[in-house]
Amino acid sequence: SDPGEMLALFKGDADFNEDGTGTFGQYTGTWMFTDSETNVAITSPDLPFALTTHIVELTSVSLKVTFTYPGVIPTNIRMTFKPK
Repeated sequence: SDPGEMLALFKGDADFNEDGTGTFGQYTGTWMFTDSETNVAITSPDLPFALTTHIVELTSVSLKVTFTYPGVIPTNIRMTFKPK
């Protein structure tokens, strides 16, 4: 599938709950910090693979992450979430 199509669904709000569940755009799944809280791993039954994202910025109003979309040509992607 095209990473652009999949990532369009990430637009919008993210809600990271303390119990490790959350919503990320139109996806619902789980999240956990990895690598000394510099990365967040996101899993969802609606995703073809788990996303391990690197935190670029984390403030009370914005979460910016980057990750590499696997494929023939690895693509670096940046996403910005706003808290609900």
